[in-house]
Amino acid sequence: MFDIRRFAPVSMVLIAASLSGCAGENEPDVDKSASASAPVTTITAPPRPTLTAANLQPPSQDNSYTRSSNRPKVVVDPCTWVDDAAVQKTGFDSQSRRRGKDMIAEYSFLACNFKKGTDATLVLESSNVSLDEVRTKYVGDIEDLIVNGRPAVKSTKGDPDGCSIDIQTAVGYFGITVRVNTSGRTRGIGPCDGILDVAAELEPSIGTGN
Repeated sequence: MFDIRRFAPVSMVLIAASLSGCAGENEPDVDKSASASAPVTTITAPPRPTLTAANLQPPSQDNSYTRSSNRPKVVVDPCTWVDDAAVQKTGFDSQSRRRGKDMIAEYSFLACNFKKGTDATLVLESSNVSLDEVRTKYVGDIEDLIVNGRPAVKSTKGDPDGCSIDIQTAVGYFGITVRVNTSGRTRGIGPCDGILDVAAELEPSIGTGN
């Protein structure tokens, strides 16, 4: 999680060919009762799962700070783009979904939090801060990774109870941070335990082209 204080649906169209004329000598017979102009059939891929509860919606990214900035708006919203099934596969409770500390300014952050009982918190954050800016901010505490083909960095960002993987997006990064609470530490859970698996599970939620 980059703390500012520390710094269509795809459609496929299948068009039935028009059937006309007579069968040739070496051609199969054609049903002459078939319409000369067959109807067009459209098959549409299902849209991305989007959560629509009012309390989960992101804030507007249109204010005096963003209008004066040359940075792009954040596209991927973790609270409405990441579906329940993906969260459940990471071991966190999808029903604990809550908006995090969104910040809309020159540097913008959209955030969402999830719980794993009392042991740990999963913080998802999408930002228009670049991965290179993260590298510069936390120099000496960065491990470069590839997550499902995307460049990424792993870091504790100075938090002994936290571990982050920030994945590159078209406008910045998609951050995945696990923070272990007191009960988790007591049970020997480390914040970086399995975080690469969590990142690999959630990366597809970013979506192609984002």
